[in-house]
Amino acid sequence: MRVLKQIEFEARDDAEAMRIASKRLGRDAVILSSRPVKKGGILGLFGKRVLIVTAGILEDDAPAIDQESRQRLFSFQQLLDMRKEVQRAVMGSEEDQPLPMRVETASVLPLNPVTVSQAERAYGASGISAPVGGKPNLEDQVEDLRRRLDQVLQRVGSGGGYCGDDPLVRRLVEADVDPEVASRILAGHRGGDDSLVGLLSSRIKVVGDDPVSAMGGRRVMFVGPTGVGKTTTIAKLAAVHSLWEGRRVALATADTYRIAAVEQLRTYAKILGIPMEVAFEPKDFEGILSKHGACDLLLLDTAGRSAKDSKKMEELKVLYEAFMPDAVHLVLAANLKYKDMLKVIDRMGVVPIRSVIFTKLDETYSFGPLLSVLEDFKFPVSFFTVGQNVPNDIEVARPERLARLILEGDGLG
Repeated sequence: MRVLKQIEFEARDDAEAMRIASKRLGRDAVILSSRPVKKGGILGLFGKRVLIVTAGILEDDAPAIDQESRQRLFSFQQLLDMRKEVQRAVMGSEEDQPLPMRVETASVLPLNPVTVSQAERAYGASGISAPVGGKPNLEDQVEDLRRRLDQVLQRVGSGGGYCGDDPLVRRLVEADVDPEVASRILAGHRGGDDSLVGLLSSRIKVVGDDPVSAMGGRRVMFVGPTGVGKTTTIAKLAAVHSLWEGRRVALATADTYRIAAVEQLRTYAKILGIPMEVAFEPKDFEGILSKHGACDLLLLDTAGRSAKDSKKMEELKVLYEAFMPDAVHLVLAANLKYKDMLKVIDRMGVVPIRSVIFTKLDETYSFGPLLSVLEDFKFPVSFFTVGQNVPNDIEVARPERLARLILEGDGLG
């Protein structure tokens, strides 16, 4: 869906926000986001709390969500906003945080059924053969990834920067693209600056061009280190597919190390009105898969352990073999350095990673490491997240979008 008309206004509370949005935009109005602020007062004291609300009308390229789903989506957004405020209180005031980049409003594209050819393209983009009969050869795929990683680590470990005089290569290096990757991409390139976006776009592979095909299948596993926003990203995808698109979605978590993580996902599921299961050990998946076999989408959250914890990373292999996902998405924060991303891939590579989700694009100005990862490992990218709003701040990955982020920094050029 795409936002056709958008307004911003103040409201005392959620109920008033819905009334104002309906009055100004009509009965099809949707609350896109809201954030609490203090207004008035003296020196920041005695101010009153109001909500700054963004509402809009969405393009009707899919069945409109009913009032119950709309209210669930609004409640879910409020929970995300609340978590963000808590994080700020722990980390420091909003003024203490880095100024985020400006990002364009994302459009959630209409859904289409997943086709065999789309699945084959997703597998082919990763440089790994598609599984036969739905049974991936785990050892071969992991070994392929390990071989690529060894080559990259050897190259990066040798050190050295770019010493040439090609202005386009230097431009990519200044955007934090790995020097060898930049030289490889531009080898033989005779075009000027204007053609660079097209060149980079042609090198960036995506899983699909809509939310369904970008998921890579019905049974999906998410892996990633702590602090990358993995659980929140899963919840956003669940919200888009269940409330926005009317699909049957179920959540499962194997992150039993943190009680808070289980309760967080359980709260998301309750608000969204979808089932949620906890797998305390791999054998629990037999019952979970049987119980939710009719779902259109089953999303598995895994423990966001530190990438340094190799023992826990080995447990991912056991989970993978029990869950047998159609796709594994590696969740990486865009604000990580390239060497840190390599360390994450090293630890998470015990399972066949099919694609990458880049989160926190609003928390960095440097996007070159993202291109280096995709180029070095031939991963396709599935989704971007650019903030806390749902569904606007999670988007299906587009090659040109990332190319412009790399070259222009804010993606608005």
